[in-house]
Amino acid sequence: MNTRRIIFLSIFGLYQLSIFVFTVFMESKQNDLSFLFDMFKRISLFKYGALLGLILLVAEFVWASADAKKAKQL
Repeated sequence: MNTRRIIFLSIFGLYQLSIFVFTVFMESKQNDLSFLFDMFKRISLFKYGALLGLILLVAEFVWASADAKKAKQL
């Protein structure tokens, strides 16, 4: 595994871990309506998190395709 792939997988793993921690935290606050309403005001920020995940997924696909082409040429 090359360095670029290790860096990417580290970032993607951190992204997935942060999503997991966030969902566990939100589940623990499900009975606190004032907190949930406050989070609802910021729900538009979550689209940027989803966009980041999609960008990471596309980057992995592009890098995997490039690596496959390099391996095919050798």
